[in-house]
Amino acid sequence: MLGLPFLESLRARDAKAGPEAAPRRFIAFFMCNGVNMDRFFPSTRYGALTDASFGANRAIAPLASYRDKLLIPRGIHMAPRGFGWDPSAGDDHAKGVGCKLTAQPLVQGSQYAAGISLDQFIANKLNPPGTPALTLMVGARVPNVRGHISYSGSEQPVSGENNPWLAYQDLIGVTNVEDEALERLTKRRQSVLDLVGAEYEGLLKKKLSKADRDKLEMHFQTVRDLEVGMGNAGLIPRELPPTRAAEIEAVDPATVSFDAEFKTIGRMQMDILALAIATRATRSATLQWGSGAYGPIFKWDGMNHEYNHHKLSHGNTKDDDSGSVVDGYEEMLFDIDRWFIGEYVYLLDRLAGYDEGGTSVLDNSAVVFMNELSNGKIHDFRDLPYIIAGSCGGYFKTGQYIKVTRQQNTLQDEDAPHNKLLTTLANAVGCTAEGGGPIENFGAFGEPGEFDELKA
Repeated sequence: MLGLPFLESLRARDAKAGPEAAPRRFIAFFMCNGVNMDRFFPSTRYGALTDASFGANRAIAPLASYRDKLLIPRGIHMAPRGFGWDPSAGDDHAKGVGCKLTAQPLVQGSQYAAGISLDQFIANKLNPPGTPALTLMVGARVPNVRGHISYSGSEQPVSGENNPWLAYQDLIGVTNVEDEALERLTKRRQSVLDLVGAEYEGLLKKKLSKADRDKLEMHFQTVRDLEVGMGNAGLIPRELPPTRAAEIEAVDPATVSFDAEFKTIGRMQMDILALAIATRATRSATLQWGSGAYGPIFKWDGMNHEYNHHKLSHGNTKDDDSGSVVDGYEEMLFDIDRWFIGEYVYLLDRLAGYDEGGTSVLDNSAVVFMNELSNGKIHDFRDLPYIIAGSCGGYFKTGQYIKVTRQQNTLQDEDAPHNKLLTTLANAVGCTAEGGGPIENFGAFGEPGEFDELKA
């Protein structure tokens, strides 16, 4: 069944009941290989974010229009710590991915995380029974810990779907429709909206407010745009001669992971993610861009790089640093960081476009930009780049740049472990402990409690 956005006009009217509170959601926007730390964070002092915080020489410049909806914490280190300072299997790339949403060590042998990730924990607590978090991927996924940030339990990685057509089918429930309808949809590329046309027309005939009518039309236009975009990208099978069709049938559909499709697939995935969150199909979702110690060769939007993201993060022509120095790699990393921030803005735009009775889906979410590392050249786990967009229903203090460590230098591992951020996020969306109280400690490393300084 095609999910719908929240329509205020169709909400059950009860004179004694107040307005229904919109659900609070968590979204992880995860990229790999670290950032250019010299040009990532605001150049202004801690406190209120200003226009100057988003200068042209900052990777976060594309976020300027969202200034009042952002919270940028500074000084967070990962737990377990890297550099072999805490007991865990795996190298620093493996830990930067596998421990990011779990705060658990990696298990010897499999090198997968020893516990559940935050997204699946939230889904278990808040989603309908049996509904996991939405787990999406962009680009190539390596078949090990570096390709998985989501875990349903100890050594139970959840593979992100990197084919948006499959993710979309699953979201709208097409996998449950009759074979005849599915054949119409996939072979003739008939719109999903055609399959639910009667329901759509019926809704339009109801007494909807202008806001709800606009919302419904935006929702269905998004569905239509997704289908058109997928068709243009070749993701929906076309009617070809039988011989050629058989050749296509025999190949692996993982061609969606090609570098050339990175941006196109990424935007489709973000449209699907926003649709899932807005229609309340899930309260948590992750979007992983590439795999740790890997990543695409950026040849779009003004970039024409020769080496992939990981090599550039080391400034070397070889992944193991045995090659020569790449001239100008710092500027290339800055361009990559700024590009990812631009895609983050694209997701925020989609979420902000869904109204929930005076607030937006973005306002009722915590959309967290995160990276496996800070300085990728040395695999540093300290002073991690985090950005939280949305107040999560008023839980977070937005429009602020806040130092959360007590240490003078933010490049530290004495306090402010990242598991405290995971705990804060779990409580922000409304998770509770078994006894009904707040979550006290998420993960196996770090410290108990929340980052109170981030709360409104």
